[in-house]
Amino acid sequence: MVSRKTLIFTLLICFALASPCMAKQGRPGVDDTVRALVEQHGKALSAHDLKGIMDTYAPIDGIILVGTGPGEAYVGEEAIGGAYNQFFNRFEANSLSFKYDWVYTGSRGDAAWFAVTIGVEGTVNGEKKERAFNMTGTLLKIKGKWRFVSNHFSRLGAEQQVPEKTK
Repeated sequence: MVSRKTLIFTLLICFALASPCMAKQGRPGVDDTVRALVEQHGKALSAHDLKGIMDTYAPIDGIILVGTGPGEAYVGEEAIGGAYNQFFNRFEANSLSFKYDWVYTGSRGDAAWFAVTIGVEGTVNGEKKERAFNMTGTLLKIKGKWRFVSNHFSRLGAEQQVPEKTK
């Protein structure tokens, strides 16, 4: 029977040997092309440009948008388009500005992932509002361009003030 220490030691050795191979395949950090897609999405959102938003998503079945709470899960172009049309009712067109406080991206082959913390300022019913969001997602490279396969945003505490860091 293999002792627990031997098993742990073996796993550590395997990890140490595999780490350089994994590091060469992945590209953690900030990938400007992934960040550009997130920013393209933000510009289209601010403009109430549904076509521009949908152009940031992969043209495949099963794309996903998930929000913060129950009932905020949308699968497929039609459901996602409907969700964004509802979002457009919450702020005035061309009034959003974004401050990307923290961005992390990675990629491996034709797959990528990202996580961002965003401070958003916009106009709602003639009044300036600020909110903080987290956004994460997975992307697929299609015809040389990154596109969202899944996109998740979180706005827990949206009625609270934006933390000092994002102002």
